[in-house]
Order: sequence, then C-alpha cells, then structure tokens
Amino acid sequence: MSLLFSPSMLTRSFALVWLAMALLLSLASAGFRRINGIAKSDRIRMSTLKQSQNHSALSFVLALTGLLLVSFSAIAKNDEANNATNSTTNNIRIDESFQHILVNHHSSITYAPDSATYFDVLEGASAFSGQQITSTNSRQWLSTDIQHSGFSSVSLVVNVDRLNIDDLQLYLLNNNERIIKTYRYQAGKGDLSLPQPVPSIRLSFTLQPYQNVRLLIGIKDAGLSNIPVTLWERDALEQYDTNMLVALGAVLGVFALIITYFLLSYFNQRIAIRFWLTMSSLAMLTLFFIFQSGLGVWPSLTNTTEAAFIIASTLLVLCFAKVTHHLFPRVPAFLKALNFAIPFVCLYCFFIEPTVAIVVLLSTIAVMGVSQVTLALTFKENRQTSRLFSIGWLSFFVLFAISIQGLYHFMVYTFSVYLVMLFFAAFGLLCLGMAAATKERFYNKKQLVKKEEIITNLNHFYHLFRNSAEGHYTSTWDGNLVSVNPAMYKLFGYTDEDDMLETGAKTSVFYANADDRQLLLGELSQTGHLTGKEIRAKRKNGEEFWISLSCRLQENGDGPYIFGSIIDITEKKQSDLNLRYLATHDSLTGTYNRRQFESEFKSKVASVSRPPVCLLYLDLDRFKVVNDTCGHKAGDVLIKDIARLIENTLLKNALLARLGGDEFGIIYSDYDEKRVFENAEKILNAVQDYRFMWNNRIFNLGVSIGMVVCDENTTSAGQYLSMADAACYFAKDQGRNQIHRYNSNEESTQRYQRELDWVSTINNALEENRFELYYQPLRPLSQANEGYYYEVLLRLRESDGNIVEPANFLPTAERFEMNVNVDKWVVTNTFKWLSENPEHLSNLKRCSINLNCHSLADRDFTLFILNAFETFGIAYNKICFEVIESVAIIKMDDTLAFMQTFKNLGCTFSLDDFGSGFSSYNYLKSLPVDQVKIDGMFIKDMLNDSVDTAMVASIKDVAKAMGMQTVAEFVENEATMTQLGNMGIDFAQGYGVAVPAPLVDFIPL
Repeated sequence: MSLLFSPSMLTRSFALVWLAMALLLSLASAGFRRINGIAKSDRIRMSTLKQSQNHSALSFVLALTGLLLVSFSAIAKNDEANNATNSTTNNIRIDESFQHILVNHHSSITYAPDSATYFDVLEGASAFSGQQITSTNSRQWLSTDIQHSGFSSVSLVVNVDRLNIDDLQLYLLNNNERIIKTYRYQAGKGDLSLPQPVPSIRLSFTLQPYQNVRLLIGIKDAGLSNIPVTLWERDALEQYDTNMLVALGAVLGVFALIITYFLLSYFNQRIAIRFWLTMSSLAMLTLFFIFQSGLGVWPSLTNTTEAAFIIASTLLVLCFAKVTHHLFPRVPAFLKALNFAIPFVCLYCFFIEPTVAIVVLLSTIAVMGVSQVTLALTFKENRQTSRLFSIGWLSFFVLFAISIQGLYHFMVYTFSVYLVMLFFAAFGLLCLGMAAATKERFYNKKQLVKKEEIITNLNHFYHLFRNSAEGHYTSTWDGNLVSVNPAMYKLFGYTDEDDMLETGAKTSVFYANADDRQLLLGELSQTGHLTGKEIRAKRKNGEEFWISLSCRLQENGDGPYIFGSIIDITEKKQSDLNLRYLATHDSLTGTYNRRQFESEFKSKVASVSRPPVCLLYLDLDRFKVVNDTCGHKAGDVLIKDIARLIENTLLKNALLARLGGDEFGIIYSDYDEKRVFENAEKILNAVQDYRFMWNNRIFNLGVSIGMVVCDENTTSAGQYLSMADAACYFAKDQGRNQIHRYNSNEESTQRYQRELDWVSTINNALEENRFELYYQPLRPLSQANEGYYYEVLLRLRESDGNIVEPANFLPTAERFEMNVNVDKWVVTNTFKWLSENPEHLSNLKRCSINLNCHSLADRDFTLFILNAFETFGIAYNKICFEVIESVAIIKMDDTLAFMQTFKNLGCTFSLDDFGSGFSSYNYLKSLPVDQVKIDGMFIKDMLNDSVDTAMVASIKDVAKAMGMQTVAEFVENEATMTQLGNMGIDFAQGYGVAVPAPLVDFIPL
C-alpha cells in the first residue's frame, strides 16, 4: 500500500477531499438557506431560495472547475516527478521481508538512440554522443541495481501492467554485466505467454543471498512514457493477482447489475433515457476494460488500444449527451447540436501525435462534462433532478482525476484503487439513474394532474352532451344505437332516450332515403370524419325534415364506432333552396333571370349544334303607359300575365327569361330558323290580341322582337345578345309591334355596329385618359367682365391624334349608359386642373359643367361629386351644373334631389336648351335653377325672324320674373350680341364670342 501514499498522491488526495467537502458545504448551505427562508414572509422566502440556488450552483461549478484544474495539473507535474526520480538512489535492497517496490523511483533514466544496445547504455552517454537524439528516434532506459542482503534466496518478478507499449526490453545482468535473463515485448505481436485472465508483462528470477544484479529496462512508445514498472516478491504477486481477480469480479458484477437494471427498466417502461443510461454503462465498462489493458486477452489487438480508447470515449460522451437532452428537454436545439458536436473532436486524435492526442482527448472529455453540468443548472425543470445529475457528474470527475493520476504518475492499480474507482463510477451512474427516476416522477405527477384535468373536462363535456341543443349520438358501424342525448330523441319525435334506443334501435330508420346511409358510410371509411353532411331524415311519425350531420369514425376494442351530432336545418335548407331559386329565376315571373339566361346562352353557343341556336329579344310596347297610368303594381301584374302568355305560346324546350323591366329573351336550340320565326309571329299575335284590364281601364299592348341566328363560330355570346338587342331596337324604330331579323348588311345594322365601335372607343379613352377638356367663354352683356365665365366642353383624341367632337360619341355613351363614367372623368379632371391653378381659380366666377340624366339619378355619383369638392378644395359657389331641359323633366325626382343637395352647399344650376320642350314654362317653376340657357334655334335667326325674337323676349321676361339669369347660345356675330344686350339678356355664348379651345391654353376675354 506504500505506492498509494507517495507525497504527490497524498497531495492530490487531499485536494480531492477538499473539493468534495466544498461541494457538500455548498449543498448544505443551499439547504440551510431554504430552511431559513421557509420561516420568513413569502417575498423574503422566494428571494432567499433564489439566492441559495445561485450560490449552490456557483459553488458546484467552482468545485468542478477546481477538480479539473487539479487533475490536469498532473500533466504539468510530470516533469517535476521525473526530476525527483533522477535524484533518488539507483539501487534496490531486498531481504526476506521484501514485498514490492516501484522500480521507476529507484532507477537512473537514460535516453539513447533506437540503435543503441544495452552495452552502449551501460557505457553511458559517451557511446552515442555523436548522434542526435529526438523523441521519435530515442528509447528510454531505466537502470537499477538490486542487492540481496538476506540469508535465503528470494523469488522476484518484474511486472509491467500496460500492454500497449510499442517495444519493451528487459535485461537482467550479473556483476560482470553479462546477461542472466532477457525478455522482449512488442504490442500486437501476439505474445500468448502473458498470464490470464489479467494479462501483464512479467520477468521472473531468483536472487541468492548477497547476490547483486542489474535490471536494465528499455521502453519505446509513441504515447505515454511514464509506464510504472514494479518489482514483486513472487508470493506477494500471487496474492496481488488474487486480489485483482476479486476486484475484476466486483467491477463486472456491479456493472452487470447496473446495466441489467437500466435495461430491464427500459424494456418495462419504454423510456428512452433508460436505454441511453444502459448504453452509457456499457460504454463506461468498455472504457474501463480498455484502460486496464483488457485487450491483452487478445494479444494481437494490444496495438489498437489507443484507437479503441478514443472510439469508446467518443461513444461514452455521446451517450451522456443523450442522457442530458432527455433529462433536460428545455435545452435549445442549437445547444443540443453543439453538445453533440463536441464529442466528435475526439476523433481528431486519430490525426495528431499520440502525446498531443491524449491531451486533446482528456480536454474534450473535461469540456463535455462541464457543459453537461452547465446545461443541467441552466435549463433545469426541477431542482432535485438537476442536483442528482450534478452530483453524479462530480463523481465522474473524481474518477476522471484518478485516471489522470494513473496516466501521468507511476500509480499502481491495486485492489484499493480499483474499489475507489468502482465506487465513483457506480455512484455516478446511480445518481444519473436517480435523476432519471426523479424526472419520471415529476413527469408522472404532471401527467396525473393532466389526467385529473381531463377527467374534469370529461365531466364538463358530459354535462354539455346532456344539455346540448344539438342532437348527439353514438352508434356501431352496423347502425346499432348506443347512446343519445335529450336533444336527439326530441329532434326525432321520441318520448325519451329509452324509447329511441328501443324503437329506433337501427339508425337506418332515421334516413328518408336508405341509400344515404350507405353513401355516408362509404365517405366515412375513406376520410374518417364528415362535417356538415346535409341529409333528409325521417321522424318517428314519418315526417321528413333536413338535418346537418357531422360525425367521425373511431376504433374501439369492440370494433368501429360512429360519434355524431345532428342539427335541424329544415328552415335553413328551405331558405337555401329559395335563395338558389332566386339566384337563377326572376322573382316576379318565375322565369329565368338575366344572369342564368346569359349563362345558358353562352354554353349553348359554345357547343356547336345543328340546327344553330336562335335567339329572340322581346321588348313590350306601350308598357310605360300602363306603369305610369296605373302604377307599379299594375305593371307587375301585366308583366306576370305576359310571361305566362309567352310560356303558353313557346315551342317545346325553348328557354324563356326576363332580361329587364319589360324585356324578355328566348333561346331555341332544337328548331330551325323558319320554325323560330313562326313561333315569334305566334307570340307577336298573342300579345297583340291580349287586353289588360285595371280599374275599369283596358289597355292593348304590342311587342317588338329582334331575332338572331347564331351560326358563326367567331361571334361570342355577348355579341349575339347585342345583335338581338339591336334587332329589337330596329323593330321599335320601324314602327313597333313587329319582328326584325338581324342582318349585318342593313344600314341600320351598320349604324348600330358603328355605335358599338364607339362604345369600344369610349372605354379605351377612359382607360387611356384620351379625353381632353375644352372651354368656351361666356360674355357678360349687362355688366362689366370682372372674372372668368365659361363652360367646360369635352373632346376625344383618337389613337391617330384626331380630335373628335362630342356630338359623335356622347349619344352612344348615353344610349349604352356610359355617360356616368364620362361625367366623373370631366368633374375629376376639371377640379384637378382648377386646384393646380390657384391664380386662375381665384379669378373664376363661374365654371359650368354639363351633367347627364343617368348621372343625376345615380346615388353614387352624388357622393362622388361631394368627395371631389373635398379632395380638390374647390369652392361650391364657383361651380355651375348644366342640365338639359328635356333630360331634367324625364327624371324629375332624381333631378330635384341632386339639385337641392348641391344648391344648399352653394352651387348654381343652369337649365340648358330651354324652350325645346313642349312644357318648358311649367317645369321651370318646379326646378330650382339659377340660370336659363335659351335654346340656340331661337338665337340663330332672331335678327330675321320676329317670332324667334318674341320667344327670346318671352323667355327672358319669365326668367327675370323668377329671379333667374339668362344665357343666349349660338351667338355667331356682333349684331346678334348687340340685339341680345338691348333685350336684357345677361350672357352670350357662341362662336361670335369665342370658339372652344383647350382648357390648358386658357386665355381670358
């Protein structure tokens, strides 16, 4: 035992004890603080606990760090030990009481070239003074004299435990330096003479009384050079072998128990951490086996010890990393990846020098250990798991320190050393196992709490199941009802649950159509669940109703079960059917509406058919007379009667639709042009013969019909509808109550086609901003010209640059109801130009803008104008809206509403083309206008026509009487202007004043 208590060993043992005490003190301090904290208030207690945790963790890390430093200080102490060895005596004295001694401490050390023989070594350094000695080409020689001072012979054995030595030479020399005995060992050469089961290198010899011999040992190894060589008395060595066998059995037994426990618990519980603890124990046992020259059992493998040690170390730290990750799942993913990457640094040892490789390997293991403890302290879920885990690692570090002592100091692994190492290894693994068990208890406790919550929720859901307004049920796959809630049996008309489970034992009786259940089961088997399946169901009394069924399929021990919920959607379904019907049909007549008609027509035109599709476009004549005379109610009754009349007259499979107020469309897809025309005549005659009676009044009607044969593949459905509309328009234009076949070669058709071209041109101009603003000034005749008075006009610039007058495109825009967008463009760009020219705006007295009747009737247009005033900051009193007299009286209510809105804000209104209507003076009293523009037909010839002069004077007098200003249009010369001024007209406008010009080039009069 003297080998265990050398000065260096005592110093390091003291350091280990000190560090262990530091750990115990830190843990005790944490516990003491926790106990003290319990007696205080909650806030002080929590603060104390937190501080104790921090101090405990800090003390723990410091203890581990100190232990590592002490362990690695062994490397630095190596040279010091070598120097101390050289200062010891170079002889060993033995007698009958001799047991064993460490030869290294009683030998002189010489470094000689590989080629040097033992004679050269005996001669000393002078024998190879001319040769350069390096670490790669040299051999270490130990030389010691053994002197026997006893009275009887002693049997001795030179013992070397490490078998991974590249080359070992043992010489036993007499006083004359002649060889008594020699032995040479080389790792991997397969020396089968090594003793088993604990192999070691041995040289036996016997010393007679007073015999002196010299022991010469040559060591060549690329790795560690501090290889302990011991000299044993033979009987003592046999006792040592016996003790080592016992120690080996203890190691194998303890590890076998630990591995078996972890493995069986893994198979029993299937918890991953148990598996990784098993693998960690196996890796540690393998590392222990390799470290203690276990590969000597197979002598040919002894030279692979270093590689096996590196691989085993890598696997061990990887397994420990997995244990850490399972114990502390809160560790972030990037730290887990880093934790896995650190062990692979060990593999770098294959590519560097063995002496450096050992340092790198040990450093990696140390860093890995510190990182595991750091992760445990940082990402702990409960303190007990973290503490047990950390204590386990402290035990591993003690084991690690002892191993370093064995590597860098001449420590002999005696029975006591084995037991100490076994204790710390087993204690560390058990601590990790206890940490795993603690975590599992913690996890199980959480799961128990969750299960309690689940039970509580299940009770809650059961109450919901019982009290739910929806019907809930459970059935087998075959349709046997298992359970229902009150809402379910009430929904199907049963008195209670038992009544439903007994009377309606099979769910098939609940389906109005038995095939619905088979379809439902087919879908359910594919998807596993259904949501909102709409099905016709049947109550107990046979009444049918609509339900929305949602269900899912779930496998139980007795087979598949269906869990479903049912909602009564009869009212919703009926509403949906009504909405679906209204989406495709006209609510008044029951025929198809325009959207469905266009969809059907488009599909029929797209499919080539023989005979070709024919289309009729019908527009009732004199319907407005009935509507205006008798009211809308009478008009609705008339439309319904006409729809039934047309339906009774139609050919079979013809499709009728109401396209607008008094417009109908008919599609024929099974008849030729002649049959369709004959049917159109039949409809025409039926409507003509029909008499409508309302409030003792009788009305006769007519119908204008446009007919189109859809026989061209290049023409779209929309174009055919336009052609039919055009043909209907021509029928009305030609006298009404007749049929007009569309012919592209007719003048009327060509005129209509030109209008369609203008539609396209107007749309393009709006999109490409190719409209331009012009202006025409008004000259004051009764006052000085103190500001700008003008009317904004519109021009269209074609793609080739030509300017188009409004008379060419505005009628088309009005006919196709495009003038609202045109008016919006004019207002927006006029206001924008005014806002960008503030000086012009300040001098502006009145800017007149023409509006169309469609714009006045558009509610959105009113909001658009209001927004434009606010956006561009234009004063209301500077804008005058001009309304044509004939347009204003058509939609009188809409016109009045629009005028009143903006007149209240400060805008003025002008009635354009006044005098052209048959009742101008009557409507003048009804419209809140500020200015009357006398129609130009009275102005142009007034100098030569006294009637025109009288009309102008009359209009002026009426306007003055009503407080309105007057404007004369089409003033073409100075004479006319002078005459108008003498008559008291306020303003003149026309070519005689100024020709229209671009607004951007505005020039004051």
